[in-house]
Amino acid sequence: MNNHHDNPSSASTPTEDAAGQAAVQTSAQASADEARGTTVRPWFKKKFFVLSLAVVLAIMIILAVNSRSHTATVTSPPKAKATVAAGIGTQVRDGTFEFVVTGVEYPGKTFMGKVGEKLTAKGEFVIVRVNVTNVGKQDQRLGCSCQILFNDKGQKIAPSPAILRTKDALKYVVYISPGDTVKGAAVLFDVAPGTKLLNIELHASPSSAGVKVKLT
Repeated sequence: MNNHHDNPSSASTPTEDAAGQAAVQTSAQASADEARGTTVRPWFKKKFFVLSLAVVLAIMIILAVNSRSHTATVTSPPKAKATVAAGIGTQVRDGTFEFVVTGVEYPGKTFMGKVGEKLTAKGEFVIVRVNVTNVGKQDQRLGCSCQILFNDKGQKIAPSPAILRTKDALKYVVYISPGDTVKGAAVLFDVAPGTKLLNIELHASPSSAGVKVKLT
């Protein structure tokens, strides 16, 4: 009868089996922890998201700064306002013209125009007499609708078209040569009865700032 002996090298001891199972469990636990960490990690903590958000915020800040700079660049400067000088008899200047207001006349509802023509106002006429000297280098005329009368309420009144039918119409429309002066030119206005005058704004041209002369 043959005796059967187990080979010691092929048999596993209880200690070895326990160690192997522990290693397997540790490896499985590590894999599970890694998988769980990847799964439950908040999306907003991911590196690519944080980087993208930083880029977007930087772009928004740059656009906001550029927008404010552009707004400041295109802002138009305020228009120059007409200066207020002394009253009647004072020499004032606007552009290439020097003006002296010599007086104000109140002919009323009607007065005689050129060639015996009778002029009638819708309200009543006011005439502002002005001496005008051309201190520029080119011929220029006084006549334009930019000569503005102001009443005590700040309302603007443009010259009456009837000015071209007055005896002094030529002084209003003639071109004044450099160095020459036109005396007693009439600037005619048609105002509501009882209007209280404040000042007149005289211009060398429609685009000039103008200069105001007090009439009271």
